[in-house]
Amino acid sequence: MQVLIADDHSIVRSGLTHLVGELDEQAGVTAATSFGQLTQLLDQGPYDLVIMDLRMPGLGGLDEVEAVVKRVAPVPVVVFSMIDSPDEMRAVLSRGVRAFIPKSTDDVLVVNILRLVMAGGSYVPPVLGMPGIAQAPAAAKAHEPSVFDGMTRRQLEVLDLLAQGLSNQEIGERLGLNLSTVKTHVTGVLKALGVGSRTQAVLLVKESGRDRLV
Repeated sequence: MQVLIADDHSIVRSGLTHLVGELDEQAGVTAATSFGQLTQLLDQGPYDLVIMDLRMPGLGGLDEVEAVVKRVAPVPVVVFSMIDSPDEMRAVLSRGVRAFIPKSTDDVLVVNILRLVMAGGSYVPPVLGMPGIAQAPAAAKAHEPSVFDGMTRRQLEVLDLLAQGLSNQEIGERLGLNLSTVKTHVTGVLKALGVGSRTQAVLLVKESGRDRLV
C-alpha cells in the first residue's frame, strides 16, 4: 500500500503516517509540504490513497482539489482539514473527495474511516446532518469495513443495548452481567469508537443505518 500525504505541518504528517501504519504495517508513505510538491509527487506514483489538507501553500481553491481527484481516479482522495464550516465541507465533498475528516477526529475513528475508504466506501462528517458512513460498493458488501470493526462481540451487544436506550443496570440484567462489568464494557465501547460519551456512540449506530450490530 502506497500513500501520499500532503500537509504543511510536520506534526500532522507524522500523526497521519503513524495512523496509516496502523491501517497497514507495510504501507509506504510519501510526504508533500505544498500543493506544488503534491502535484510533482503524483507523477512518482502510483498511490493507493491520497490524504491532503486544504490550507497548504500553493493550493488556490477547490478546482485544484477536483483536478487531483480526477487525476488519480479511481484512487480515493481524503481531505484532512481544520475546516469546521458545514457549507465548506459540502463544497469539498461535491468535488469527488471520498471522505472529509476534521482534524479534531479521534485517531481510532480516523483509522476506521481510512479502512472504510480503502474498501470503496465514503465518509461524511456527522455535522452535515447526513449518514456518517456510506456503504461500500456491492463488490465489497461481503464485509464492509466500518467504525465498528475491531470491537468484540460483547462490546457490540452492549452498544446495541445502549442504542436502544437501556441503562447500565438494564444492560446488566439483559446480558447477565454485574454493574461493574457493564461499566467496563461501556468504557471499552467508547474507546473503540473514539468518542467521549454514550450519546456520541449511539449517534454512530444511528448513522450507520443498521438495526442491529450483532
